[in-house]
Amino acid sequence: MADVYDARPAYPPELIDALADLAAVHGHRVGDLGAGIGHVALPLAQRGFAVTAVEPAQAMLDQLLAEARKRRLSVEAIHATAEDLPLGDASLDLVVVADALHFLDAELVGHEIARVLVPKGGLVVVTCELAATPFMQSLVKIIKEAVPRRPRKLDHNMVQISSIAGIRFARERHFHDETPVDSDTLERILRSISFIGPAMNPARFAAFRARVRALPGQPVWARTFTVRAGRRTRMGSRKRASAT
Repeated sequence: MADVYDARPAYPPELIDALADLAAVHGHRVGDLGAGIGHVALPLAQRGFAVTAVEPAQAMLDQLLAEARKRRLSVEAIHATAEDLPLGDASLDLVVVADALHFLDAELVGHEIARVLVPKGGLVVVTCELAATPFMQSLVKIIKEAVPRRPRKLDHNMVQISSIAGIRFARERHFHDETPVDSDTLERILRSISFIGPAMNPARFAAFRARVRALPGQPVWARTFTVRAGRRTRMGSRKRASAT
């Protein structure tokens, strides 16, 4: 999905502000697990934090590094999975998992977060839902009719990671974003969603695209983000995770 992922709008500035505020409280060293093309890692690096971006897709990591060089930002980019981090014990002050939890093995990631976080370190999990605007509701109706597979609920993953890592989440915060896009950009965004673009063969996607393009009015891509943040209240299980 790396060739279309850059079509996704950036996170709302208020959300990045919130992450920066948390990073400032917890410490200078931030790990972004499942960093993608850098939607979190790059703006945090621009604010002066020491960011380690971990991403298993090399093509996405290459885009992140190219953009970091373009902006003259210093980011440590690591080609690895969040389940098996090539990082030292207690090497991060804050771990961020932004719109990536659904890709991760919660048990293995929980052990790795427990291992790499300092004793009073913090964890931030950002999840994303398509917003309930009129345009998005029409779009979601088409998606549900075209794609039988649905994104799974993440509540259990959240509980599992926080329990293993010894994190107690505080009150949730919500951020909303609406970005007008043209039809071609909307198509690229949809191709970047794992259960839509990559899950459809060309004929199915062509039929899906025709229905999306027939929607009236200006496309406005709208999302609601939920931020759950917490501090480590006890030492979690620091068992070294293994791919086996």
